[in-house]
Amino acid sequence: MCGIAGFAQLAVGDDEAARLLDAMTTALAHRGPDGHGRYWRGGVGLAHTRLAIVDVARGVQPMHAGDATIVYNGEVYNAPALRAELEADGERCATTSDTEVVLRRYLRDPDGFEAGLVGMWALAIHDRRRQRLLLSRDRFGIKPLFVARAGRGLVFGSELGAVRAAAGYLPGALAVDLDAAHAMLAWGYVPEDRTIYQGVRRLPPGARLELDLATGALRETVYYRPRADPDAARVASLDEAADLIAPLIARAGREHLESDVPVAAFLSGGIDSSLVLAAAADASARPVRAFAIGFADPRFDEAPHARAVAQRLGVALDVEVLDERALLAALPDALTAYDEPFGDSSSLATFVLARLVGASHKVALGGDGGDEIFAGYKKHRIVGLWDAADRVPGARALAAAALARLPTRTDRTTKVGKLLRTVGRLAGGLAGDDTTGYVALTQVASLARTAPLVVHPGGGALAAQVAARFTDAPGDRLRRTLTADLGNVLPNDMLTKVDRATMARQLEARVPLLDHRIVEAGLGLPRRFTLGTRGKEVMRHLFARRFGVELARRKKQGFSVPVERWLGTVLAPACDRLFARARLARYGVLSPALADGGHRAWLAEHPYLVWHALALAAWCELALGDGPDAVRALLAPPARAPSPTVAAR
Repeated sequence: MCGIAGFAQLAVGDDEAARLLDAMTTALAHRGPDGHGRYWRGGVGLAHTRLAIVDVARGVQPMHAGDATIVYNGEVYNAPALRAELEADGERCATTSDTEVVLRRYLRDPDGFEAGLVGMWALAIHDRRRQRLLLSRDRFGIKPLFVARAGRGLVFGSELGAVRAAAGYLPGALAVDLDAAHAMLAWGYVPEDRTIYQGVRRLPPGARLELDLATGALRETVYYRPRADPDAARVASLDEAADLIAPLIARAGREHLESDVPVAAFLSGGIDSSLVLAAAADASARPVRAFAIGFADPRFDEAPHARAVAQRLGVALDVEVLDERALLAALPDALTAYDEPFGDSSSLATFVLARLVGASHKVALGGDGGDEIFAGYKKHRIVGLWDAADRVPGARALAAAALARLPTRTDRTTKVGKLLRTVGRLAGGLAGDDTTGYVALTQVASLARTAPLVVHPGGGALAAQVAARFTDAPGDRLRRTLTADLGNVLPNDMLTKVDRATMARQLEARVPLLDHRIVEAGLGLPRRFTLGTRGKEVMRHLFARRFGVELARRKKQGFSVPVERWLGTVLAPACDRLFARARLARYGVLSPALADGGHRAWLAEHPYLVWHALALAAWCELALGDGPDAVRALLAPPARAPSPTVAAR
């Protein structure tokens, strides 16, 4: 895991190129504390910061072979097998680094090298013979990559901070995209390939971008789209489905242990993280240590489930038990770890867990992706209702209209709040046609509902992109939903959350369930073995096989913290400071209606939207205002938080 950045065809001399590359490296220093390097040749500058995981001594970057130079962030887990193929064909690798394997495969097949890679990556290759700069991002967007056009040239980086380092060469590109800001309030993140800046975008998952250095022409192509394995479609029973998926998870768990440093695991006690830990524990030659966080509030505490799983596996487990003050003390650092406005409150818990694991490890395995592959969310069950509603003409519209009359909330701290939140999602998911329903299911609240929170309402173009992703996806309604989630919700919410939180603590997070062979098998299974009646039926079955029926019966809990309650209590002073009228006017993004206590009117029904607004206001201060120290001061808790308690099993 590393950070990469660079540029091409900017009007810079040698000294200015060196200064710019140093600035980009500094912006990404937290992603790679073990070394850094830079490259400047033929109008192309490349920068790299390294978190050394494989071939610690020799895997330095930028790396050169033939007429090409690469900077690379990620891990290719089948690199040993690919290296053996290269050497069998007469190549002699100078390292055991997967970076070299990727580069040598590129030299052999420059237009199709990604097809044989199993893993995660964001990379840039300067190909001097072909006179091009190539960028590539892994199939599911596990690793981030931001790009900005600069005249006939290009600027790119693993994080927006690296792109901002080249602000002087990007006139107008770093102006705030007010449509994206509004969308962030509705979704909790900026969806699709847009970012908070008008002239910066994400390279989509499964895409490559080529800059012709001679002409300045830019060409983007998609090298991978999620597909359904046709063999999986022929599965006839739940046991048969489990027998198909189990060895795929076992192989992924084994391959994801490829490392020259110890590998840990995140553990919630839920289905996905437990099965990943089991696969790793089965395959590892040395003990795999698991880590979990617990909460003093039992409504949010999953630690007992994690302990039960670890005990069944005979795995050592470290649990950090956090009370409200300890979580609030971590909030400023957690929010400033994101260089884009990000409203997923579980990012706080993820940050604290990454801090715990990063104190002793460089690599950790997680269970992300299971819900998107095997239909594990409530919204997937709502999609399942579409077919049932279609059997009675007009039933869907009548149900949506009736539910829309009920009050809604974005609050999960009470049973009533959770129920009304579900009612709101159900009403949105049933309203209109399938595409309209899908867009609503991806949102926390609609653009119309969030419009009073911003100065310049917009976001319609982003909603259209989300809709088009669903419309263009193949298969039945459920498969289209899962495919669309894999292309937008997963990389822009779940994987962004994990990447920034872990990289802030110099920790590489690996996601075995996003092995593309598992994804394709999951998409191919008949829906009765994925969605079924409860969601993730095949994964539940695998969990019950390994851990017993009792543990398998627990309800999905999620990885979240009670921010809704905090906004009216311990975070109330921070809200007043961040929503101060003068501060809102300074940035011109959030509505002045939030000032002078105006945000309190939203707390009763939509506290989660206030949380999104708080995250956006904090980002404005971070990126447009006085920087991270000012954000920390504005978010400072009322009193010093006590040290958390760490318990080892």
